[in-house]
Amino acid sequence: MKENKLPPHIILKSTKEVIFYLSKDDANKVNLVNLMEKMKLPDYKGMIINSKCIFKKFYEENISK
Repeated sequence: MKENKLPPHIILKSTKEVIFYLSKDDANKVNLVNLMEKMKLPDYKGMIINSKCIFKKFYEENISK
């Protein structure tokens, strides 16, 4: 993953959370604090999900909102 690019993510406005999808290999290389700083959403909390299936479910549930 390139350093200047954000990984796939979902912004949940209702709970002020950002969910990032990272494979298990990439999760060890990425700092969640740095990702949140790039997002410029200071009041939001960040979360990393390693399961593509669970991320896809969150995405599908929130894309229609």
